[in-house]
Amino acid sequence: MVGLELIPIGTILAVLTSQVVRTANAAKDVLIDKESFNILSKHLLDIAPVLKELQLQELNESQAARVALESLESDVKQASNLVEKYRNSGHFYLLMKCHYIVKEVEQVIRDIGRSLAALSLANTEVLSRISDQVNRLQSEMQRAEFEASQSQLDIVDKLNHGIKEQKLDQAFVNDMLEEIARAVGVPVEPSEISKEIASIRWEKEEAANRKERAEVIFLEQIILLLSQADTASDFEEVKKQYFQRVQVIERYGSREKYIPPLNSFCCSITEAVMVDPVSLCTGTTCERSAIEVWFDDGNMTDPKTKEVLEDTTLRSNIRLRESIVEWRELNCCFRIKSIRENLLSNSGLLLHESLSQMQALIKENSINKDWISIGELTDIIISILGNSDSIDVKMKILITLKGVVEGHARNKEKVVESQGWRYIISCLHNDSRVIKEAVDLLYELLQDRSGWNKSFCEKLSEHPSTVNYLVTILNGPVSDSIETAEKILTELFEIDEENICCAAKFGWYKALVDRMIQGSKTFFSSSSLLR
Repeated sequence: MVGLELIPIGTILAVLTSQVVRTANAAKDVLIDKESFNILSKHLLDIAPVLKELQLQELNESQAARVALESLESDVKQASNLVEKYRNSGHFYLLMKCHYIVKEVEQVIRDIGRSLAALSLANTEVLSRISDQVNRLQSEMQRAEFEASQSQLDIVDKLNHGIKEQKLDQAFVNDMLEEIARAVGVPVEPSEISKEIASIRWEKEEAANRKERAEVIFLEQIILLLSQADTASDFEEVKKQYFQRVQVIERYGSREKYIPPLNSFCCSITEAVMVDPVSLCTGTTCERSAIEVWFDDGNMTDPKTKEVLEDTTLRSNIRLRESIVEWRELNCCFRIKSIRENLLSNSGLLLHESLSQMQALIKENSINKDWISIGELTDIIISILGNSDSIDVKMKILITLKGVVEGHARNKEKVVESQGWRYIISCLHNDSRVIKEAVDLLYELLQDRSGWNKSFCEKLSEHPSTVNYLVTILNGPVSDSIETAEKILTELFEIDEENICCAAKFGWYKALVDRMIQGSKTFFSSSSLLR
């Protein structure tokens, strides 16, 4: 409070009381860590009567009283800033910072408690009537201690593990994002998830303005990880990004198949293209994991210049990392273009090579699943699946399709709504090796984040040959497929009990016997059973 010594004590107390009550009420609106903020609110509301008591009495004008008031005013202002900051933050960001938030609240409560104790000592006589209340309050506040909930900390640990291990598996990211959303009460819908990630981006910009480099890097990594989830990606933006890259590679000659990396993309230690480039104080850039091993081995020199390092701090080279990502994406588009040409060439040798290249792309980065689909590679191999008589070709296409759809809702829907659905079902009546891959792919297509995709299961149930093929598998020698086939059949029985009768007609009676024992009235009234 500027010029505090010039303002009457009564005025200071009135303003401070108002600020305390306002902050206490605002603290109730913070979305995450409500318990700690509610305790902060309660303590602030308990302070208000103390300040009002001081206003009613003749408060001494001592320097000690003014200093104590100034300290309390400063601490309450800090609490107010803390509340405002987190009251306006996104749900995801609050969860990720839960450990730090509770410690900040803990500290500000303790600080207010100490200032209240100083104010009490400076006004012992005035506060004598409520001295016990004040002593208890300031003692409780100085001993405040909070911890984030274990469930929150577990999510944050899992998130940090995903960042550290450079998790690119989309299923992991989808599960992670859903777990976060469930924990903070946000619907797993693209519009809501986009808002949360936009909020994290805003927090990153604010951290950059405050020159908090470590916070910027952490939030960038969070954004990079979560943006890989299905619900976090705007498909139109993904398409736009893909076609922008395609336009760039079209400027190269028709014989060009690959853009070589710039020298700056390569690690000074391993000489390989970097994934997470960091810069040393000398300007030398290395892969983070490589330079960490370098230091762990006792080397305190620049690996390139051999200069002794006075500072071993590693600074993420964000611009270089973005350039490397763009370079990888351009080469990815080159590969998709080449694969497309080879698939359409009707060459058996090129077909197998192309399918291997597609599988490699899928493993490299989850966004490649979208780009493979946008580049029409999925459509082409589905068409080949329906027209090929080769067991090896069918097997490899089914394996590749499973990689394309695994953990990817949009690609699953595309396959189910295409001719691929019919071709996959027909593969259930084939060579045992093809059957195994077809059953595994079918099972993956029928799964979503909550378990079975009821809509897809109903669509499968409507296909006239499905139950027959699955029963044939159960009665056959293909042991690797039996368990999965039975799981699919069991779900189809839940979708429509007519499928139980159908299975019995084809020679599989287990489900029929089970239902007879259970005594389903609806089932026994089925006309198909009576026939």
